Amino acid sequence: MTSDPRRPGYHFTVDAGWINDPLGVTWHGDADAGRYELFYQLNPEAAVWAPACRWGQATSPDLVRWGDPRTALEPGPDETGCWSGSVVVDGGVPMIVYTSVLADAPGQGRIALAQGDAGWRRWTPDPGGPVIAAPAPELGLAHVRDPFVWRQGDEWRMVVGAGSAEGQPSVLQYSSPDLRRWRPDGVVAGPETDVEGPGGAVWECPQLFPFGDAWALVVSVWNEEPAGLACAVGDYDGRRFTARSWQRLADNPLYAATVFADAQGRRCALSWLQEAAGTDSADGAPESAWAGALSVPWLLVPDGDRLAVRPHPDVDTLRTGVRGRLGPSSLSAEPTLLGDLPGSADVELRADPAGGPVLVTVDEAGGRLLTVEADPGAGELRLLVSGMPDARAPLHLDPDGALNLRLLLDAGVVEAFPGGGAVVAARLRPSGGTVTLGVSGAGTGARLDRLVVHGMERVFG
Repeated sequence: MTSDPRRPGYHFTVDAGWINDPLGVTWHGDADAGRYELFYQLNPEAAVWAPACRWGQATSPDLVRWGDPRTALEPGPDETGCWSGSVVVDGGVPMIVYTSVLADAPGQGRIALAQGDAGWRRWTPDPGGPVIAAPAPELGLAHVRDPFVWRQGDEWRMVVGAGSAEGQPSVLQYSSPDLRRWRPDGVVAGPETDVEGPGGAVWECPQLFPFGDAWALVVSVWNEEPAGLACAVGDYDGRRFTARSWQRLADNPLYAATVFADAQGRRCALSWLQEAAGTDSADGAPESAWAGALSVPWLLVPDGDRLAVRPHPDVDTLRTGVRGRLGPSSLSAEPTLLGDLPGSADVELRADPAGGPVLVTVDEAGGRLLTVEADPGAGELRLLVSGMPDARAPLHLDPDGALNLRLLLDAGVVEAFPGGGAVVAARLRPSGGTVTLGVSGAGTGARLDRLVVHGMERVFG
């Protein structure tokens, strides 16, 4: 698979087929011995999305070295597809809670169960069929899907993404004593008149969880197509979540985040990195045998009434050594260059922008792959890729005015983490050669403190 220059080396992909939403990441074992299970939406038949999605599964001792990819759950004779959901452990027994869809009404998701064996290798759909039926027509719901389940005291809670026929997004809640008998609790979250929200027609993949001294709700905003990730920190009384404020968590191509606890109990997340297009050829055929990738694992950190995102410490364990270094030096409009670097790298930059934009460029022999523009004046970081919409994230400088930026370059994928706990990503089209980094600054007196490039272990392909 390494012959495909777009194929990332440390962002999870599959050898063949299509993946989208990550699902139900679960650690089982104690903090010293155990393993993680990763689930994800999968179409192994072709590198395009299809309604007959199933659940893929992979295993790892950490959050970055996923192996043994396989199919965990596939549609039964009475369903078209096994769509997104979550994983819980009930009395030591792992359970998949998923969206069961039918071809003639894919928006009207049913909620179904599949029970795992002790080794987490075999999953058996519940013989009783879906535990929650498709919504009744009088509810006026055009979309219902993506259950997220957790234990709350002596009962189970479930939130489900929804959207009305009039284009109003919401999150529904259900409660259960046993995962099979569910009581509808109504709308737990939706647009509020006194708090500006993220908009959209459907809030997909809702993730509601305790966060610091509050609760957080992460949703994937659907508005005829994916429109990025949004998050609110707020208050939850068991029946209603009230947002204190909403934030744009990430633009496309990041979507369908899943939130989980790592082996140390810290809140973490993974996100789907969408393909820019399903096909590129004139006849509409997939351009490669695989499509889709997942982000690196993120650590979620409270920051007042905001949620801050950082690369999980497991990402650091992939570093193979320093491949290049610059600084300290002054910055000008003429870029300082560092060449002959690997296409998969972890780049750390610290600079004094002196009030002006700082640019980081990534070039191959074939031309410009990426421009990263950190603009303190606009308070924004932008990823610029030719032929693609700009991806943007808020930019916050350190208290001393310094810019801190981390770039995770990985063949056809880049994730950027600017100061202030934001994240932004883009899909690239490399040719497979070594890359050259350039750093420039427009501010009078701008300086580069340091730029360090780490090589990264190739895990996939």
